[in-house]
Amino acid sequence: MVSQIYNYLKEQNAKFIFLALLLATLPSLEAPKNLFVLLFLISWIVIALQNQDWGGRWQSIDTIFLFWILADIAVGINAVLIHDQSANGSKDIIKFLLVGWAISRSRFTVKQMSYLCLVAIFFTLFPLIYSYHDCSGGSCIELNSVGHVNHTAIYLLIIYIITISLLVFNLENIVKNFHIELFLISLVLSYVIIDTQSRAASGMWVVITLSAMGYAIHIYRNWVSLLRTVIIILMASTIIVYNPPTVVQKFLNGTNLIGESPRQKIRNFAYYVFKIDPVLGTGMGNFPNFDHDDIKELVIKDKGKYNKKEFMPFKHPHNVYLAYLSGGGLILFSIFVLFWLKVTSITYQSRSWVNQKWITFGAAGVILTVLGVGWVNTTLAHEHALITMFFIGLLISRYREVS
Repeated sequence: MVSQIYNYLKEQNAKFIFLALLLATLPSLEAPKNLFVLLFLISWIVIALQNQDWGGRWQSIDTIFLFWILADIAVGINAVLIHDQSANGSKDIIKFLLVGWAISRSRFTVKQMSYLCLVAIFFTLFPLIYSYHDCSGGSCIELNSVGHVNHTAIYLLIIYIITISLLVFNLENIVKNFHIELFLISLVLSYVIIDTQSRAASGMWVVITLSAMGYAIHIYRNWVSLLRTVIIILMASTIIVYNPPTVVQKFLNGTNLIGESPRQKIRNFAYYVFKIDPVLGTGMGNFPNFDHDDIKELVIKDKGKYNKKEFMPFKHPHNVYLAYLSGGGLILFSIFVLFWLKVTSITYQSRSWVNQKWITFGAAGVILTVLGVGWVNTTLAHEHALITMFFIGLLISRYREVS
């Protein structure tokens, strides 16, 4: 597997190589990751100038990318000038947007896309093995560059989605020589995602896995796919009943993810941070800088009194929608919603693409992860934002070719 990937990489241009290096270092090495982001973007510009090819005609998704970047810059300036806060969160968003936009205009072939996905999958295993050795598994699992176990679980879930997409829907096309490796990696990732004890990631893992099985039965329409699905479901059900993982106990006995819980107090707090500046927000990533005193007057104005027990300042809102509302206001939140509506529309249209079902399924899984897990965790941030934009960029790239 490694030698095949290495031999293929030797034949590629600088843009492809730097993107592959970015994917290889993304979960484990902070400084090289940022360097390869810069080199990838520079190489994309240089190659586009040389070939006089900027990736196709301008489309509505390009307008959304542009408006998102411009709005993010405005939010950062507003945070500095009006709220005396940092603009560092805006820089992070610009980084993953530029990477996604450049990928969407790179004209990668389906084979190149598959190999880039294999690089992302394979190079997630090294930091994962190190993390397990360092903490012996469980809720302390953290990929070095990704950080907190919940963010690591989200990153691993996206890598699992890419893996299962290639495994189930692309074996007869590009990566047929990697089916054993992909199968084993999918098992490892499944085990680790559940072992992180992240209820949101584990629940989405169940949804993605069952969807992959159902989609495979629908596409292949044979008894083998149906029999495999039934056997896997029966085995999983038996394990859950007789030896339930810790995350199952957390589902049964843990705090409520949606209703009354400490997270609800964080969401209450985030709502009033949003009300400090509903139009442009207080700056992406600045949520930890606000405290009870910053929202007290707004709460009293709404409710007539301030009950401190109803609100909890925290490192982040535990909700991607509230992160964009409180940090970027209605301007940035509206563009965020518009982007995902457009990407969902593209994914729906891609269902008819011949021999590229893996891109459709993978994109649908990524959308579900960002927007579904995003209800109870801050998704689309840092490393898992980059891996998200990598795959969404591939989807948009193929859409440009066939539309």
